[in-house]
Amino acid sequence: KIHYEILCVDQNASQSEIKAAYRSLAKLYHPDTTSSDRNGQDFIDIHNAYATLSDPAARASYDCSSILSI
Repeated sequence: KIHYEILCVDQNASQSEIKAAYRSLAKLYHPDTTSSDRNGQDFIDIHNAYATLSDPAARASYDCSSILSI
């Protein structure tokens, strides 16, 4: 899955939209709030997507590599 899909945001989403989506999803899937192993992996995916998209340089690199892989 691509990072934008994981966070349920558009590719043109602002940093504040990305942060809001991350916080909302993190509350739902945080391993401390659920007992499902799948939710733990979902949380890792959400965290990794946020780590990339919240850093402007990493986001630009990710976007560029996504375009090249099409």
